[in-house]
Amino acid sequence: MDLEDIYALLPDFQCLPGCTECCRSIGAPSRTELEEKRIRAYIKKQGIRPGRRRDNSCPYVSEGGCAIYPVRPFICRLYGTSPNYLCKMGVRPVRLLHEDEEAEIWNLYRSNFA
Repeated sequence: MDLEDIYALLPDFQCLPGCTECCRSIGAPSRTELEEKRIRAYIKKQGIRPGRRRDNSCPYVSEGGCAIYPVRPFICRLYGTSPNYLCKMGVRPVRLLHEDEEAEIWNLYRSNFA
């Protein structure tokens, strides 16, 4: 099982166009060592320089949205898809994860990558 397999277990979630509410209010996302390596490789390849963290903003949020969206960590992908991580803007996927599904996915993520 790899990270993409874990990510594939999460429902598709479409943010509101231009929305960066969670990126600006939650802070730098937690991530595993593997996710950090993926982010570093991506920003190097893309020539991205992380911004400075201001207040609780993620250093990867830009005016255009998430600068690392293709390699964003698990917690960013989970946000908005379950009852425990509801989007503050009221956006929901077609189907929210059940709390048991969320717990199982978290367990797989932690046991394989944390």
